[in-house]
Amino acid sequence: MKIAITGGTAGIGQALGKEYQALGHEVLSLSRRTGHNIRVIPKIADAIEPCDMFINNAQAGYAQTELLFEMAQRWAGSGKHIMVISTMMTQDPVSPLSGLDMDAYRVQKIALEEAASQINYRRLGVNITIVRPGNIATSVDKTVPPAADVNVWAKVLTTTLEMVKANGLAMPEISLGPAYK
Repeated sequence: MKIAITGGTAGIGQALGKEYQALGHEVLSLSRRTGHNIRVIPKIADAIEPCDMFINNAQAGYAQTELLFEMAQRWAGSGKHIMVISTMMTQDPVSPLSGLDMDAYRVQKIALEEAASQINYRRLGVNITIVRPGNIATSVDKTVPPAADVNVWAKVLTTTLEMVKANGLAMPEISLGPAYK
């Protein structure tokens, strides 16, 4: 299976790419580093379209949501899978992190989840899974305890989703983060 991942050269996207490659899948990592900016929807959608699965991970304003709508339209009736990377912050009544930038991030992720839900309700023949990471250590400088290791997190997520698929089940959404003691 060929899997496209936006934001695939760092953090969650990179960790998921490594896990899927280890499972024998071909991974197409798309990021600004590889010349693919998610704000340029037609160009990046053209790169994603021939793939079998799309991990919608990179976030830049509402471009992640716009890209989701574009791929749902292009893939309508295909049975292909889109994994939407959101955040557990959408489950909180307000952003637990301070600053207007985090408020904007939370609202953008809420819009992304609502778009995914609307597409699922329309039964367009595209399978969407909303993934809500908790506090994940995506780099050495982003490790606020008790952050979960990004590679462990990616392994648990991919293993879980592969088991779900192998057993003919669906997982429309999952929240996965560190255990708080």
